Amino acid sequence: MSEEDLDVYAGEFERTGLTGALNRYRNMDRDWEDLAPHRGAPIKQPALFVGGALDASTTWMADAIDACPTALPALSASHLLDGCGHWIQQERPDEVNSLLTDWLATIQD
Repeated sequence: MSEEDLDVYAGEFERTGLTGALNRYRNMDRDWEDLAPHRGAPIKQPALFVGGALDASTTWMADAIDACPTALPALSASHLLDGCGHWIQQERPDEVNSLLTDWLATIQD
């Protein structure tokens, strides 16, 4: 991420605070409750996984990532980007865009 990009993000967080960014995590318990009837059900939509090898969630959620072929039977590919952290789209935009557009080109109606 460039210094200019970082300044934009920092400026927006200074202007708006972190509430919006943190609300996703504050709602996690409700998600588990709402989705309880679907526990264990596979997600059958076409899927692609792209993550950063340096993202802590790819370590602490490694079991979930390993379960992707079962949980996501239409998973076509999984990519862990070496040297990349949590913000893959900012850290490696060209590579992420290429993976996404190539994958989207394979999706059929």
